[in-house]
Amino acid sequence: MKTVFEFLRHLWRAHAFSPTAFLMRAIIVTVLFCASELLGLREYTTFLSGTSANLNVSWQTAATLGLIHLLLYVGFILLVPISLITAGLLTTRNRWKQKDEVPNQVLAASVESSLNPKT
Repeated sequence: MKTVFEFLRHLWRAHAFSPTAFLMRAIIVTVLFCASELLGLREYTTFLSGTSANLNVSWQTAATLGLIHLLLYVGFILLVPISLITAGLLTTRNRWKQKDEVPNQVLAASVESSLNPKT
């Protein structure tokens, strides 16, 4: 159980533009959208047509709930795929960059050893 909390803390404290942070944002938006779907907030988006889905709720509350669901829907459709693609591209770039650094370090070490021969 301790490792699960350490893993979650690592995810939460990731740098703002790291692949982990983009993945975490995608997960958060997905969880919030799924929660709004499960709570039935989709029916409140009828405020767009000027009707109320539930007569037991004031129109301000219905409009607020509908707007919350609408914003989460747009975030789920637009932000989640973009965040996942960004995380994948950053991960690929970081791995590619690490592969380039290893030969450069070996080359720098061999050049340094050839310039400073040991006597």
